Amino acid sequence: MMPFCVIWRTTPGGSILRLVALEAQETVDYGMPLRCMNYDAQEYLRQARAIQRKNGKAGEYRNASERMGRLRSTDRLFPVYTVCLYHGIEPWDGPQYLSDMMRFEKEDAFRGLFRDYPMILIRADEPMDYGVFRTSLRELLAVLPFRKDRREMRRFIGEREAYRKLDRDTLEAIAVMTDNRKLLEKAEDYRNGKGEYNMYEEMGSFFMDGVEEGMEKGIRAMILDNLENGSSREQIQKKLEKYFGMSEEGASEYLEHFLQEEGCLSTI
Repeated sequence: MMPFCVIWRTTPGGSILRLVALEAQETVDYGMPLRCMNYDAQEYLRQARAIQRKNGKAGEYRNASERMGRLRSTDRLFPVYTVCLYHGIEPWDGPQYLSDMMRFEKEDAFRGLFRDYPMILIRADEPMDYGVFRTSLRELLAVLPFRKDRREMRRFIGEREAYRKLDRDTLEAIAVMTDNRKLLEKAEDYRNGKGEYNMYEEMGSFFMDGVEEGMEKGIRAMILDNLENGSSREQIQKKLEKYFGMSEEGASEYLEHFLQEEGCLSTI
């Protein structure tokens, strides 16, 4: 059974019900359009049967056609929207339309009669316009395409104020779905008085532009060695850029953070 989110929309004529179903996929399913179509059809059948049972008990039909089908001409179903959320890292290369799964002949005279079914696909493996989302789901989905490039991830969140005031649930979801559970270890250190979490500053304590965790010890050892040998800040920053592939800005940020952490800002 698909998880449904019930949405009520109030209009001058009354409330309208919307049913939104979410199917999360970490791997590509090459039968996804068919699955989504089946989910929708099963829900419409469930609604229709419920109406038929209700009509059968009331027995109020205007004609033989209504009585035979147990559906009145005025009966209506609630629309269903099945959404596939793909949060895998590899690009989605599966079908997005039912027609993508069909075996059509080159010159098929019946091709124009085929009624297609486009599924609703949200891809977290590539950037898209997430402005349509009004909840913190926007921040979660928007950061997922940068899972392979932490430098770009930090640059991206640094340009958006929303990542400096995340709620706990969103921070946890981002940590899990970006495979960066380390974000949760010191999360409370980056919480403000309103209970909001600053993900940008917190990321700076774990990895700066392009720095992988496995390189951390070597980088720190290099900086300490250079400090002991009297190297200037500029010289150390150049080495970070040259030997560890950091950008000028990234090297400057990393060194600044390191010196603050070690309490040696005044000595260099």
